[in-house]
Amino acid sequence: MGNPPVRQRGTSASVHLRNAANAGEAGPCCPRRRGQSPLSLIIWMCRAAWRCARKQEPGGGMVLAVCDVQIERKHEEINMFRKIFPSAGGQPRTLIGALAASAAIVLGAFNGMAAAQETHRFAIANDLSGPSSYHGKTFAAGFNTYLHEVNDAGGVNGKKVELLQENAARDVQKELGFLRKFAQQDNALAAMMVTTDGLFAAKPLMESIKLPLMGVGVPELASNPPTPWVFNIFASYQDTVFAAIDYVFNTIGDKDPKIGVVYPDVQFGLEALRATELRMQKYGKPVAAKVVMNLRETDATTQMLTLKQAGVKYVIVQLAGAHIAAILRDAAKVGLDVTVFGTTQTMDREPDLILSQPGGQNLAKNFIGVGPWAKWNETSVPGIIAMRAAVKKYEKIEDAKLGDVMYSNFVQGYVNAMVLVEALRKAGPNPTGEKLRDAMNQLRNFDTKGITPPISFGPDRRKGFSAVKLYRINTERKVYEPIGGWVTVN
Repeated sequence: MGNPPVRQRGTSASVHLRNAANAGEAGPCCPRRRGQSPLSLIIWMCRAAWRCARKQEPGGGMVLAVCDVQIERKHEEINMFRKIFPSAGGQPRTLIGALAASAAIVLGAFNGMAAAQETHRFAIANDLSGPSSYHGKTFAAGFNTYLHEVNDAGGVNGKKVELLQENAARDVQKELGFLRKFAQQDNALAAMMVTTDGLFAAKPLMESIKLPLMGVGVPELASNPPTPWVFNIFASYQDTVFAAIDYVFNTIGDKDPKIGVVYPDVQFGLEALRATELRMQKYGKPVAAKVVMNLRETDATTQMLTLKQAGVKYVIVQLAGAHIAAILRDAAKVGLDVTVFGTTQTMDREPDLILSQPGGQNLAKNFIGVGPWAKWNETSVPGIIAMRAAVKKYEKIEDAKLGDVMYSNFVQGYVNAMVLVEALRKAGPNPTGEKLRDAMNQLRNFDTKGITPPISFGPDRRKGFSAVKLYRINTERKVYEPIGGWVTVN
């Protein structure tokens, strides 16, 4: 699957022309007179575009070439065209050609405006260029697959639905800047972002941005305590940690387990540390070891030695698939016999990363993954069957290659789109961010056909569900397979 198209930062002249057209209808800054000739209309459009550009974005865009022209006086309007098109040289014949070019821009602006009016837009401050950009790319791919289905069926209220992407490259400040852009310039109805740190930073800003916000990361603190604009569609990282510890005590039956936690020292990792401490308090037991492994580390020998010295038998890992492979490999290297419970993102890659390690078949037996959505290979799940059919239709691939497309956060993106489109349908023919938020509040037991448990929201409920599945690795098929059904975390 190719990389999703990325719209670059900055606002083009055509965007300012569209803004001018919108302003002209409203009339507050650039009132339009009825009965204007085509030439007067072109002049009016350029004047209005300049004013919109001057208000919104000083210092950028073709139309700003007229900044030194005193366009407040009618007789200087032609000079404005000379500034925009220096090659015209003031000659009438050439000026006509320049005006024709302007007319083309204006007509393009009107066409763009019409297209925008015919499209519902969601937006994501994505990571499309970093070493872990596969998270954002697969999320967007799943999201767009569902939008393909929706648009082929006629869209929502007769309008197509699209996903706008900007590359924030996991930079929190860029993510926040794009959120403002989505609301103020792009007329987006809901926004998404990749990083947990960004989600926390955005949470207090959303009352002014006024868009429903979701994350590729699913920290508990995004939805608890609840705030009006931030939603967790899926069970949180905390839920996966709770489920893993419950499994040790209640299913394995170890009543005095030595449980450790490995995490990066960022908000994403601290979520798992807090959750491990909280759940062990429930059982009246201490956390045996708390070990930091940063996101860029590829060797876990030091961390595994620390766990071994603490006598750890089970470890909760809040990292990614590549780290899990290193942890299992290096645990075996130092002689640590430990069961590794990986939270949501540890299954972001297929098990081949683990199976390709020396002794990978045996290493895989020590891994249990915990996640809040079904895997692409669960062909007994009706929603997964439909998703697989859509991928084969739009990507033109066979069953054997589906794992190359539907791994990591693909399923998450697909479900995220399902929820937003359902809310969009409920928001009515003229949706806004606020109407979409209110529509999400009305979702009750939304059925994803088994991809997740039923999803519900409300004014004081900002997490769609709190159930997870536990997975083992099938070493012959090289896929994750569920141990059982959905486990609800209390």
